[in-house]
Amino acid sequence: MLRSPPSYSSSHQILGWVGKKKLEKCPSRCAAPLCRGYLTLLVLLSGGCASELEDRLQSGQVMALHGLQGRWTGSVTPSGSDCGDPTKGLLSIGPRGFGFDPFQSTLTIQGGVSEDGHLHGSASRRSADHQELTITFDGSATRPGLIEGGLQSGRCRWAVVLRRG
Repeated sequence: MLRSPPSYSSSHQILGWVGKKKLEKCPSRCAAPLCRGYLTLLVLLSGGCASELEDRLQSGQVMALHGLQGRWTGSVTPSGSDCGDPTKGLLSIGPRGFGFDPFQSTLTIQGGVSEDGHLHGSASRRSADHQELTITFDGSATRPGLIEGGLQSGRCRWAVVLRRG
C-alpha cells in the first residue's frame, strides 16, 4: 500500500534531533555544595588528591591493565659490531600474543606469552637472493616492570632490555 505525502511526513524524525537528552554534569536542581561534595568523594575514591591524580594521568607513563599486557620499549644491543647499531625496540603485548618491532622498521616479530611470563616468537622473510631469513625472540619478565631477552638471526645476536612505557 502506498502512503500519501501527508501521512509519512509526520512519522519521520525532525531534522537535527538525535533523540538523546543533553545531560548536565551537575543538574540544576542539585545544590552547588552537594555537587562539590560528590566530586570530592569521587577524587578521594580514585586515589588521592586531585593534583596527584592529574600528575599520574598526564605523565605519559603507561600503566599495566592486566599482567604483561601493554606497551614496552627499550634497548636492542648487538653482540658484535658486524650486526648493526644499537636501536630501540617496541613490544606490544595483548591478550592473545605480542608483536615486537626490534629495529624501528617494517619487521615485526609475532609470538605468544606463556602463563609464567615467557615470550617466544619469530618472523621469516625471503632475502634478495631468495633465501629464507628467520629472526627469533626469546624473553621473559625477570622482575616487575622489566622484560629481558635476546634476538637471534643467523650468526647475529642482540640483547633486549624492555621497560613498560
